[in-house]
Amino acid sequence: MSTPDDLPWPELENVSRGATRGNQGQKGVLAQPDRDGRCLLQLRVQPGVLTVKLNQQSSKWYRILDSEVNRAFKTTKTYWRKARRRQDYDAQADQDHMELHEWLQQVKDKTMSQLELLMQKGETQGPLYVMPEDVKLILLRKFIERQAAGIPHDPQLRNSFIAGELPSYSHRNHSMDSYSPEPSDQGFTESVTFPFIRPTE
Repeated sequence: MSTPDDLPWPELENVSRGATRGNQGQKGVLAQPDRDGRCLLQLRVQPGVLTVKLNQQSSKWYRILDSEVNRAFKTTKTYWRKARRRQDYDAQADQDHMELHEWLQQVKDKTMSQLELLMQKGETQGPLYVMPEDVKLILLRKFIERQAAGIPHDPQLRNSFIAGELPSYSHRNHSMDSYSPEPSDQGFTESVTFPFIRPTE
């Protein structure tokens, strides 16, 4: 059975604020990159319980995903305030965004589960767990391709974009080669020293 390189879109019937995750503690927090571009990723709520050192490519890919999750969370709070105040509120845009937020979070959760599976299978040796350079986070491949090409992740928006019904669409700009701190970096520092766009078919 091959590893999936994308996740299905969550078809939420209506806006569900409960779909957003609660306090995840240190789970999913990424440290700053070392001189080789590798980052430590925390896989448990409690700090230091289970970490993996991602390879360079996976560190870049995960940071892009994490940035989008953080960005979506901030936008969710903006929609929430507009809904409460009933000012400049677009219910359909809110619904679309909630689905995007939930999908991004599912991709993040599934990515961490995939990393733990690599540990269990012995493809990432440890402890201390270090991800080999030739191992890829296949699940993120299409997310990264869409992100780089400016193609919507939402299938409906994507189809409209491909059909030319959307004049333009852009994700947040990310530098694939430089590091920019995100909110999730706070509170997790590297304390241990070690010797995945749906193509148009």
